Amino acid sequence: MVKLKNIILFLVVFCALAVRGYADVEEVFYWSRVNYENLPQQENSYVGPYPYYVPENNEVLNIGYHPASGLVTTTVGRFRPGVPIALGAFCIGDYRTGSSPRIWGFPSYEANALIPEDFAGGSYEENQRKNLKNLPEDDNQDLNLNSTEFEDDEGRRGHKKHKKKGQVQYVPIEVPTKIPHQPPAKVPPPSHATTRIISTFYTTIDEKCNRVFLADHGVLTYYGNSTYFIQKPALVVIDLPTYGCKTRNFPFIRRAELPDSIIAKGGDGLMAVTLDYQSKDSCDDLFVYMPNSFHSYLVVYDYRNDKYWMFEHETFLPVIAESQFVFGGTFPYALQMGIYSVQLGLPDKYGNRIAYYTPFAGTAQYAVSTEILKNQRNSPENFHQDDFRIVGYRGEGHQSMKTVIDYTHEVMFYAEIQSHQIRCWNINKPLNPDNIDVVYESNQLNFTSYVGVDSRGYLWFDTNHIPIDYLTNIPLDLQEVNSMSFRVKVSDAIKGTVCEN
Repeated sequence: MVKLKNIILFLVVFCALAVRGYADVEEVFYWSRVNYENLPQQENSYVGPYPYYVPENNEVLNIGYHPASGLVTTTVGRFRPGVPIALGAFCIGDYRTGSSPRIWGFPSYEANALIPEDFAGGSYEENQRKNLKNLPEDDNQDLNLNSTEFEDDEGRRGHKKHKKKGQVQYVPIEVPTKIPHQPPAKVPPPSHATTRIISTFYTTIDEKCNRVFLADHGVLTYYGNSTYFIQKPALVVIDLPTYGCKTRNFPFIRRAELPDSIIAKGGDGLMAVTLDYQSKDSCDDLFVYMPNSFHSYLVVYDYRNDKYWMFEHETFLPVIAESQFVFGGTFPYALQMGIYSVQLGLPDKYGNRIAYYTPFAGTAQYAVSTEILKNQRNSPENFHQDDFRIVGYRGEGHQSMKTVIDYTHEVMFYAEIQSHQIRCWNINKPLNPDNIDVVYESNQLNFTSYVGVDSRGYLWFDTNHIPIDYLTNIPLDLQEVNSMSFRVKVSDAIKGTVCEN
């Protein structure tokens, strides 16, 4: 009788998962080791004091798909030395589902190249003080970036280990103080006139005007303690012609550096880019919203007039009590990061939208009208406090790194970093746990950093090991899958959930 009940329970659960679209989720791409096409320098060469390529330090963070050209952009975390590119790409037509594509530098290797001079000028604070006035000396005091221990029963390549009180302590690799002999590069280093991409986290694919937007931090921080200010943070825009996979020619359209007045608040920490078009017929009539998660402010960029301004508000701040996390069930860490992802609702008759946002460290959803954000006179704090309002709470343990809204179904999706889940909410309903549902759940979702929707109705999401890369010295295990990309039709994902109607 007990066995029969268990069988019935299994069938009920299986049928529920099938109805909700779990069986339709595709594991599209995965990477254990990031392999590159035709690297311009020899793998064993050096850039300044650092190795050019360390396979264990390379991980795909997030992807973006451009259906019109078949191009897939990838970001690679430059949290450690030995990462040849910050931004890469491959063509989806060249690889089958379930494969590990080889990546090439996007828009070129030259645009991603680091040069010895990048590491000659000292730390971030030293360089910032040369370029800016009144810069705070301790920009990262709230971030826990000093974790160097991780409990693991297996030896990790490139690190020594020894037992101490029953744990394994990992000792960082020593960086050579002298530059070894460098084999000649296959291409010359970039000139100062070349537009460069130093470090970026997300790409935003603009299917309306066939281009890609990203925020370049201009800063490198290795192992959380060696920081180099290389160039000012900026919004970068690159052309995505529909024939790009054939020619591999992707021109830069714009690099708009942030003004010193905003950088003085802390320039590193720009994450996702959200596009707010004001006209169906113009690619220039556009406002861009960029949250800074490290320093908890929101940047607005008027694309037509090439003007920046910013907003500050208490709802942008991290919630300290919700800043504690656990990766993989074994590695505890803390990240006190604020406003992270901004998503826009449908426009009203005046062309204004609700801008939904949430702190990285927090489970509340907030909103403000873009009518407030688009008016520079309201910046940085010239608004009514109740213009920024709370929408609701998602529930304990449901911190989200990235969100996206599918306008066909008017559903928001959450990439959650704690629950191993992708969840959804119909934006026409009150936001509370009863109106939020699970569209996918798996232990494979160690750290879901991205969720997006393309014009063909697919929901994409990624998982990776960012907390390990960013907060520790532990090299990636190249025998394990370190990052994965999934997709599912939105209509299948929400089928049978409270988000469907």
